[in-house]
Amino acid sequence: MVAALGLLTACDPSKDSIDMPGNSDLTSDQLASGFTIKQYSDETYTTEAADGNYFTYATSPARVVKIYQLDDEGTESVLASGKANGTFKIVPKRGNPSQQTFYIETRDFNGNVISASKTANVFVPQELEPVVRWLASDAYGSKTWKWDTEFRADGAVWGNFGYASGDDWTGGIWWGAKPEELTGQLQHSDTGVATGEESAAATMVIYDDGNIACFDAGGNQIRKGKYSVSGWTGGKSQASVDGSQAAWAYGTLTTTEGAILFPFKINGGGEKPTNFEILQLDASHLKLAYAAPGTGGWSEATWWAFKSASDGEGALTGFDNKAWTWDTEFRSGAVWGNVGYAAGEDWTSGIWWGAKPEELTGQLQHSDTGVATGEESAGAYMTFDWKTAAVKSFSADGAEIRSGKFEIQNWGNGEKTQASVDGSQAAWAYGTLHTDAGSILFPFKINGGGEKPTDFEIMQLDNDHLRLIYAAPGTGGWSEATWWAFKKK
Repeated sequence: MVAALGLLTACDPSKDSIDMPGNSDLTSDQLASGFTIKQYSDETYTTEAADGNYFTYATSPARVVKIYQLDDEGTESVLASGKANGTFKIVPKRGNPSQQTFYIETRDFNGNVISASKTANVFVPQELEPVVRWLASDAYGSKTWKWDTEFRADGAVWGNFGYASGDDWTGGIWWGAKPEELTGQLQHSDTGVATGEESAAATMVIYDDGNIACFDAGGNQIRKGKYSVSGWTGGKSQASVDGSQAAWAYGTLTTTEGAILFPFKINGGGEKPTNFEILQLDASHLKLAYAAPGTGGWSEATWWAFKSASDGEGALTGFDNKAWTWDTEFRSGAVWGNVGYAAGEDWTSGIWWGAKPEELTGQLQHSDTGVATGEESAGAYMTFDWKTAAVKSFSADGAEIRSGKFEIQNWGNGEKTQASVDGSQAAWAYGTLHTDAGSILFPFKINGGGEKPTDFEIMQLDNDHLRLIYAAPGTGGWSEATWWAFKKK
C-alpha cells in the first residue's frame, strides 16, 4: 500500500520509475542496455531507415523515462517524457553532425536519478550557402515568391528606372506596371501571349537544389529553369556595370533564360536576361535589376519586385539571433490585450482593448508574480536564435528576464492553413509558435490568473512583423483571447 501510495502522489511522473523494489540498484549501463530504438524516415513511422530522424523507443523492463538533448550551453531540450514506450524525433538543422547524442533519464525505486547517453546516426541536409537560405529557405526546401504589390503605392512590380541613380535605387524609378497591367506590356515579351504570370496570384518557387519554377494562379507551371548566385557577401559590395558606383548591388542572380516571372527586359524586343543584379534580399523581399553591360548612370534599366511570406523560420530568426521588440506602431501604441476570437478573416477587427508597453505595469494582476520585470517598456526586446532554438526576453538595458526554447509548428508555407481552435474558421492562422512557458515578452494570458501559454497562433510573420494570439482549446467565436504585437528591433 505504501508503494502504491507513493506512485499515486508522485509530483513528477515524467521521472518516476515503475521498476519493482528488486531493481532499486539500477545502473546507467542497465538503463542504456534496456532501452531500444527503431528509426524511420517519416513521421508516420512506416518506413524504417538507418539514418531516420523519427524514433520509436521501448524500455525493458518497463520504466518511465525522459529523453532529451543538450545544447552548447547545457540547456535541456526534452524530446519525450512520461512514458515507458513512445516516439521522439531528432531533426538537426543543416550542417550539424549526423551523429547525435541524446540522454535517457529515470529514477530508481529509492528516488535516485539514473541517466545514460546514446548516439544515433540521423539524416542531416547539407548546409546551404547563406544567400540560398534567403532565396530558398533553410527549413522548408523551397520558398514561394509573389509579385510585391506593396512595394510602391501604385502597386507596380515591373518597370524601368534610371540606372546607378544613387544609393537608393528606388529614387530613380521612372515607371512601373501592376501585375494585371502586364497583359498590356506583352510587346516586351518574346511571344506577345499572356501566360498567367500577369497576375498578383502568380508564383515563383525557388528551390534549395538550384531550380526555379513559375506558376499561374491555378498552380499550372509556366516555365522552369536553374539559378546560381555570385558576388554575395551580405552587403553592397558589387559595382554597377559601368563602374560608377562601387557599392551598388548585393550580388548577381544568374538563371537560365526566362526562369523568373515576366523575365523580359523593358523595350528589349523580347530579350530575356540571365544575369540580374540583387538590389534587395531578406526573408520577405527580393528586388532585381537588369542593365546591359556598359549601361551608364541614369540610362534605362529594368526592375522587378517580389515578396515572400513562406519562410517562417527565416523571418523569425534571420538565420542568426534576431531581436524583436514591442510594435508600438501597430495600434496607437497598444501591444498586448484582448480580442474577440475567430472574429472574421481580419482578426484585428475583433480587438477589444490593448495596453501600451508602459501601461503593462498596471496589468500585473495578469502575471504570475504581480511584479514588474522590465518588459513593461517600449525598449524591452526578445531574441530568437536560429542555431540553438532559444528564445530570450530582455529589459531595455539588456538584462535577461527569462528564456526557453521555441519551434514553429504547422507552418502553412505562408498561407492561412491552420483552423481556429473551435474549428469555426478553417483558414485562420499561419501556424503555431510553440515555446517553453514564459519565454516571450509579457507572456501572460489576459484574465488568466498568471497562466503562461506555450502555443501561440501566428497571425502575421514576415521580416518586420510578428503578431500572436492565444486562445484556450475550445474557445468559441468572439470569446475572449489574448493578442501580442511585435516588430523587428
